[in-house]
Amino acid sequence: MAHADTVAFRDATVEFLQLLARAARQFRTYPSTSTMCTDAVDACHRAFLALRQDDAVAVRITSEQVLLNDDAIAADTAIDQELRRPLHAAHVATLEFERGAGARDWAQFCLVVAAARRAAREAPTFAERLMDAGVNAIVVRMTPRPEVLDFPDLPDATRRLIAHERQRQASAPDTPAQYLYPPDKGWVRVDPTADDASVSLTDLTLLANDPEHLASILARLVDDAVDGGEEAAPLCGRYDDVVTLIGAIEPRLGRMLMAKLARAVLDLDIDRRRALLRRSILPHLLDGRVDGEAVLAEFPDVALAEALGLLLDLEMASPQLVPMALDRLQLAPDRRQRMMPLVDAARGEAPAAHGDRWTAAGFDDQARKLVDVDGKKPRHFGDFAAFDLSIDDSTRAAIADARTAITTTDSTDVWLASLLRLAAIEPNPGVVASLVERALPELQAFARTENWPELVRWLARVSDTAAAVAAARPDVADAIRDVLQRFCNRDTVLRLANLCVGPESARACVPHVVSALGANLVPAWLDALASPTERAAAMRLRPALCDCAVEMAPAIAPRLPDLRADVAAVALTVLGFAGVGHEADIAARIDEGDEALGREALRALARIASPRAASIIASQIERGGAMQPVAEEALWRLPSALALTHARELLRRRDFVAHWPQSATRLLERVAQGGSGRDLEPVLETLAPLRFHFWNPAIARVGAKARGLM
Repeated sequence: MAHADTVAFRDATVEFLQLLARAARQFRTYPSTSTMCTDAVDACHRAFLALRQDDAVAVRITSEQVLLNDDAIAADTAIDQELRRPLHAAHVATLEFERGAGARDWAQFCLVVAAARRAAREAPTFAERLMDAGVNAIVVRMTPRPEVLDFPDLPDATRRLIAHERQRQASAPDTPAQYLYPPDKGWVRVDPTADDASVSLTDLTLLANDPEHLASILARLVDDAVDGGEEAAPLCGRYDDVVTLIGAIEPRLGRMLMAKLARAVLDLDIDRRRALLRRSILPHLLDGRVDGEAVLAEFPDVALAEALGLLLDLEMASPQLVPMALDRLQLAPDRRQRMMPLVDAARGEAPAAHGDRWTAAGFDDQARKLVDVDGKKPRHFGDFAAFDLSIDDSTRAAIADARTAITTTDSTDVWLASLLRLAAIEPNPGVVASLVERALPELQAFARTENWPELVRWLARVSDTAAAVAAARPDVADAIRDVLQRFCNRDTVLRLANLCVGPESARACVPHVVSALGANLVPAWLDALASPTERAAAMRLRPALCDCAVEMAPAIAPRLPDLRADVAAVALTVLGFAGVGHEADIAARIDEGDEALGREALRALARIASPRAASIIASQIERGGAMQPVAEEALWRLPSALALTHARELLRRRDFVAHWPQSATRLLERVAQGGSGRDLEPVLETLAPLRFHFWNPAIARVGAKARGLM
């Protein structure tokens, strides 16, 4: 940008800030619905639009001045009194005004500035108020709130303990880095007479010497608790952090603090204790983490039985969990013997005399089922013995009667039935083909005369005959199916399509005809879709083909690469209903430059809802481009658990968030709506530091959103 342009932009920005400050003054003085406020907002909005800046306008707030691009703007009374002072008092560090900001955003901003003048410290932050007001085009970054932790003079024993622990931590090999809590905060020594030059988190653990007190301190450090009162049960929200800190100190001291932690958990009210057991303690026990064993082992028998009874409320609940948990606890034999009746009672069951943990888990019952022999099921002996067909006098008489019936009667039923019975026993596929071909005109006559019930009945008979001989004589089955393929021509497809808009009795026959024809109908249907004059009619058959998608898919998948985009989009719908096994065929048509085709392919994958289909959708989101929003829509069509899992995996990846911050923001909002706090917490902890990437506003918004959700 040239120097003249820079100066012009700077002057225009100062004018905009002056109008914004005057609007804030009007909102502080008059009701928000008055013309004084609305006119001030309109003037401010016009000045902002006049900036003609593609990037967001970033302004920094300091204790003495307002900075624009690291340069202080000229002193202005309105800006200083109406913007800088209240914003600095509200701990606002920077403001970013995006190009999409509208008149409502300015009005809500002025209302929040007016409210910030009267807000107490325990009230929501400026950024939280703005977010609650639905303002996304004005991004606020806050300065951290300082917390003063008061520790009295320490006894000599405690000081020696801290010194010993520091020495142990320093000499331990591969000691992990000691981060502060949270990482963007630091320790400041307020008392100049204190001897400690620095304090680590492990030092803080020893200084507190009480897990509940430590949890309250951690809650204050991350702004979960504020001056004037702490969180009702900080241990519930900070349990995992407390356990991690206790696990980092010397094992003997850790066991003592674990015992105190167990007593603190027991002192919680019953609802909070059960929630903590389900969320952290019991899963930690099953995962083999030391805190699960150390905390639960300190419980009295009755409390321990109640806790173990909650195992079956977990997501991975199964009958063998309780015996497994007892094994992990390594209880004394006599205490374990006492525990089983108490656990059964806590689960609402009658006490049972379990011989061992395998019996208790139900493995003996499963073993009995595997060796159980059922002699009542019928056996097919055709696989064990070969035999010759013997034609005796009665057989010759039956054949003569059939021949007579065929030549002397006009009954189509008898004639077709005889043809199919002969085809079922004839081993020569050439003879079968000539026999069944004679039935083709009759089937076509049923369609021309719209005798749909009879057509359905005989098509089903032909299909059943082919299926009956397919295992023993596949060549004969192919000869029978060839007749069905010849029956499924363009004329048949159009007749069926017209039937879809006919009377109710006729429409009811369509699914049965389609089911009987099966995959034989696919070639003619795809050809009709490709014809401009027949496409509308062929589209009427799509619901019926979707109902029989499993049978249709083997005929559609091989032809899919050669289909035109508009035809392939319809075929993909059917493949989506076919289920697992066609993910690769569908995925191959996503990136062909046709948005409608790509959209239908992603919807088909979402309908399949298999892990492989979900992975393809997630990779399409990661790839970006025009199909990214469509892929996001498809992701949320998946089952909730599968969609949330892949969304969390994407959000854990910094490269994805860096490349596609807008997509990451949308995913984060949806995950926050549908995911549990425990599953989302690691993702939020990964993304929250991104809020300090002020050089990239889009990425910073992802971090701010994550921090807000925390």
